[in-house]
Amino acid sequence: MAITLYIGLQSKVYFLTLFAMLPYVGLLYILYISKSTTALITAKVITVFLVSVGLYFLLDTTYMERQLGVKFSFLFIPLWQCTMLLVSGLVVYFSNKKKRHT
Repeated sequence: MAITLYIGLQSKVYFLTLFAMLPYVGLLYILYISKSTTALITAKVITVFLVSVGLYFLLDTTYMERQLGVKFSFLFIPLWQCTMLLVSGLVVYFSNKKKRHT
């Protein structure tokens, strides 16, 4: 989250920085609403996956690629993360509603 914020503020594109921060705020919310053990484990695994893959693509497109056209792909990273977050958020939501058999 801090790296995304730093890169966004460095490039002085503030609206896109807020857009890029949206998946991380969503991840924090999903971790917050996770009540059952299954939902919490699912949320933690999803958090590690989305953050690591998103960070890799962000650093790759920002610093490792020299072509200008490739640099615009950072706009699609938050879209990909939000899509994955929506799907995984539904899994966490329904895991919270699951009742235990006692």
